[in-house]
Amino acid sequence: MSVQTSSMIRLASIDDIPEGQGREFRVGDRFVAIFRHKGQFYAMEDVCPHAGLWHGWRFNLHDGVCANLPKAPAVPTYPVTVRGYDVYVTLPPTETGERNNGTGA
Repeated sequence: MSVQTSSMIRLASIDDIPEGQGREFRVGDRFVAIFRHKGQFYAMEDVCPHAGLWHGWRFNLHDGVCANLPKAPAVPTYPVTVRGYDVYVTLPPTETGERNNGTGA
């Protein structure tokens, strides 16, 4: 039996994500959104936890809690590290136990 660990993946340059905006990246079978807000970078899984016709839900960048409906399931958030001009996200292993392979910028 092997133990799977999280992996830190470079997904972007700081210049790829303008202040007040976000960008989506595909990492294996997962979609990750990185946002830049007040000079800080945040990452969360780019999924919508609801079904139906409600769109435009807003999520807290720190903890993934939905501002529109706080009792709804939170969106997973991930640690972000900036090294120089590079933006890295630490992702847990996938459900299949495979390590993540970044395909970002």
